Amino acid sequence: MTLFENLLILLARILISSLFLWAGAAKVLRWKISAEYMQSKKLPASLLPAAVVLQIVGGLSVLLGFETRVGALLLIVFVIPAAYKMHDFWNLQDPDKTTQKTMFMKDVAVLGGLLLLLVTGAGRFAFN
Repeated sequence: MTLFENLLILLARILISSLFLWAGAAKVLRWKISAEYMQSKKLPASLLPAAVVLQIVGGLSVLLGFETRVGALLLIVFVIPAAYKMHDFWNLQDPDKTTQKTMFMKDVAVLGGLLLLLVTGAGRFAFN
């Protein structure tokens, strides 16, 4: 891989991981609100610690390029059920439907980036 390609993979890792690190930290800082939101989506609040661990551990792994494929896999394990349960636009009416459909499609796009990292790995700039 060229230097430019490796720099683009590094940039992709930074951008993708920032979403998960920010969201994981927000869940910790707003624990009660996060638990209540999960319950409103008919998910047990007891899943909140697992969600936080997947987001933070997976996010750090991808960011640092340490076991990037494992980190991407952890985030994939988080994204698929989260997109399905948390952004269930097919069960909603407008205006919520449009917002949740956008969030669902964002998760689909992020899933695409994670799948690419699963295939490519961290690139040259990584803590392996």
